[in-house]
Amino acid sequence: MKLFYAGDLHGAETAFRKFTNAATFYHAELMIYGGDFTGKMVVPVVEKRGVYTCKYYGSTVKVKKSSELPDLERNLRDAGFYPLIITEEKLNQLNEKDAERIIQEKQVEVLKEWITLADERFSAIDVPCVMIPGSVDDFYLDEILNSGRHVQNGDGKIIEINGYEILSVGGGKPSVFKYPREFSEEELDTKINQLASQVKDMSKCIFNIHIPPYDTDLDQGTQYDSDLKPILDGDSLATGPVGSKAVRKAIENYQPLLSLHGNVHESRGVTNIGRTVCINAGTDYDQGMLRGALIDISPDGKVNYTLTAG
Repeated sequence: MKLFYAGDLHGAETAFRKFTNAATFYHAELMIYGGDFTGKMVVPVVEKRGVYTCKYYGSTVKVKKSSELPDLERNLRDAGFYPLIITEEKLNQLNEKDAERIIQEKQVEVLKEWITLADERFSAIDVPCVMIPGSVDDFYLDEILNSGRHVQNGDGKIIEINGYEILSVGGGKPSVFKYPREFSEEELDTKINQLASQVKDMSKCIFNIHIPPYDTDLDQGTQYDSDLKPILDGDSLATGPVGSKAVRKAIENYQPLLSLHGNVHESRGVTNIGRTVCINAGTDYDQGMLRGALIDISPDGKVNYTLTAG
């Protein structure tokens, strides 16, 4: 079986559209999305006297013609932001509850569009797709993830496809960022063990777990202090393991055929834990790029892989 895996696209429109085309491009028989649909922030595009201004990535962008707004909105969406066209007067009237409501509305709006798009494209070519939420994906998005007619929300389930069992656990472990879908190591341990006890054949089981195993080539991330500022190691950013000990223990104990992970964007790579091939496809979503892993499982259970970018 040939499968394609990617995740951590964080609201980036072009990157996600590439994901929905990847089955055809790579001739994949199964698509797996490893979590984190949600964009990073809402960017106000503020209208004042006919001029629209927004700030992102430390730059200020001005648009003097409303006809140019679609291009600006497209650029923001491709970078993983949610554009909000608003007058300066209305922006100044917003309170904290308004901001929370707008963020939720934007997340819901885009995810509905994405699930509809994925449904249409994958059903048209009859390729199954399993998706899970990541650590930044709030629980109110579950209803949308469960609404797919063809794509399936695998979180907390075992889904059998082409003779392979896909064990999926979404969300992450506790972090200084306090993302909405974080679980303690004990909770992750319980979730994985409850599912693993139902697996019929670990030699044909694929773990789809958002958070990577602890202290591997797949979880080396930038370290942050309690104020969410990067920690420096001399002139460089300090890095270290940020993955899950419960996930590592589960892979060591159960030895599935394959284990797929995301969450730590910069730690793209492949490693082995015992006989299990573990992959983090990484991401460069804000560049409009789809990073993924194309995996070919031979009839005798050999796993061949290519880390892709395009």
